[in-house]
Amino acid sequence: KIAACLGLALLGGSLALSQQDTARIGVFDSQAVWQQTEEGKKFQAQLAAFRDGKIAEIGARETELGKLKDKLREQEVSLSDEKRNQMLKDIDQKTIDLKRLNDDATREMKAQLGDSQDQFQKELVEVVTALGKEKKYLVILEKSIVVYNDTVADVTGEVIAKFNQL
Repeated sequence: KIAACLGLALLGGSLALSQQDTARIGVFDSQAVWQQTEEGKKFQAQLAAFRDGKIAEIGARETELGKLKDKLREQEVSLSDEKRNQMLKDIDQKTIDLKRLNDDATREMKAQLGDSQDQFQKELVEVVTALGKEKKYLVILEKSIVVYNDTVADVTGEVIAKFNQL
């Protein structure tokens, strides 16, 4: 009886071990995927171009406002009260316009970033799902939610390669 129980225990242990071998778990770093895939780089380039355009527009407005303020300082003594008041109103209006432009640009940039990240996330889920099915993974987790993982479980390179195949 003892030998039979020992045999069953060993058989059960080897079955559990063989099931562990087939139960593959992967972990990937989405930030690395964002930075290293062609699609992530495309989104980053679009965001950078949008940001640079807004910065240039804001810079031009700031320069214009600075020139108007300099002109007022230079001519303040020789200007009539009416002309000086008009220039002050123009400066105030341009300051308000610049603040609105800054606020709008910030809001647009956040929306653009959110849209890009949402689109990238959808594509990433599709790629990770396809990789999981193809390579027979039981679970693939994002690295930020994992407390510890052995580097053997890291499939970031596979995710990047699969993503770049699309």
